[in-house]
Amino acid sequence: MVTVIGHEDIRRELRVLAGSAEPPHALMFVGQDGTGRKLLALEYAQLLNCERAPWNAPAGASLFGDDLPPATAEDVPCGACRPCRLIAEGSHPDVVVIGPGDTLCKPRAGEASHPRHPDSRDIRICQVRGLIELASRYPFEAKYRLVVIDPADRLYRDASPAFLKTLEEPPGHTVFALLTSAPEAVLETIRSRCRRIDVRPVAREQVQRGLRELEHAPEIAARAAAESRGRPGRAIHFAEHPDEMDDRDRRLDRCARTAAGRLPERFKYAEELAERFRRDKSAAWPDLEAWEAFWEQRLHSLAASGEEAGAARGTVRALQAIARAREDLLANVIARAALELMLLAFPRVEMAAGVEEEVA
Repeated sequence: MVTVIGHEDIRRELRVLAGSAEPPHALMFVGQDGTGRKLLALEYAQLLNCERAPWNAPAGASLFGDDLPPATAEDVPCGACRPCRLIAEGSHPDVVVIGPGDTLCKPRAGEASHPRHPDSRDIRICQVRGLIELASRYPFEAKYRLVVIDPADRLYRDASPAFLKTLEEPPGHTVFALLTSAPEAVLETIRSRCRRIDVRPVAREQVQRGLRELEHAPEIAARAAAESRGRPGRAIHFAEHPDEMDDRDRRLDRCARTAAGRLPERFKYAEELAERFRRDKSAAWPDLEAWEAFWEQRLHSLAASGEEAGAARGTVRALQAIARAREDLLANVIARAALELMLLAFPRVEMAAGVEEEVA
């Protein structure tokens, strides 16, 4: 069964939507990476197709010989019928995930040659053509096909209008789930045709309890829950790879030293990180996450100690600068320039006392 930690209110909403006479044809799950957006979308696919769901009971006996008694709405998805099992295993033919790369790539008619683009950073129009063709056909075996677009904010310029046409005249047998942490980057006309579901961080106690239910050791579950900052997906990853939590601690130490340093130290750090980003595009994201955790921890400390508002404002500006740097890196802005601007926006702190000194 798809394992979702927390989000009980969203799961109840999804059950209501799946059981309605006309389920919405497009949902937009908005939240940070690792909060469970994709798992919620997959659970929605199970709810729509679970053979034990009361709303699917009139469909009759299973074609695959695994007939099961009907369940109540609270007990679905059941996790035992064929659709639930295949979706949980990631092998259902009617649940498709499309993201940057060349999934569903379909060249234009008459195009002699079309280069592959597995390392693309965007969802391109050739992929949307393939998506439109897929949506025009009936599902292989499901009642509803689910197409997950992750992340929806990476739909390329000419891909968004093409996809919009499908949303305007949606096929009755295909449902779309758009995942994004930056809804403002999605075409407004696309947003307006989706039912928005905000996926917020989960309380640490819930995350820790969920990890214990997944049979992780108590000390690992507690530490992973604390390190994940309310994101169950990150917590599960940390619990399965404890060494990465040690790496994160080292990054936080480097953040503290850099925030306490002068401009030469900050520029040196930006140069090093930009070089790592040049060699590996994913290298910058753990550092940016560490910076977010560093400033969020500092913001909580300032609030608890009753520090003056100016210190808190500097910390909020630092978090905003990290968000801008992430957007700039995704937009292929020169990495070193984007990172230097981010570091220039950080207030300078003292490592020992943690007191605001000045804005660099």
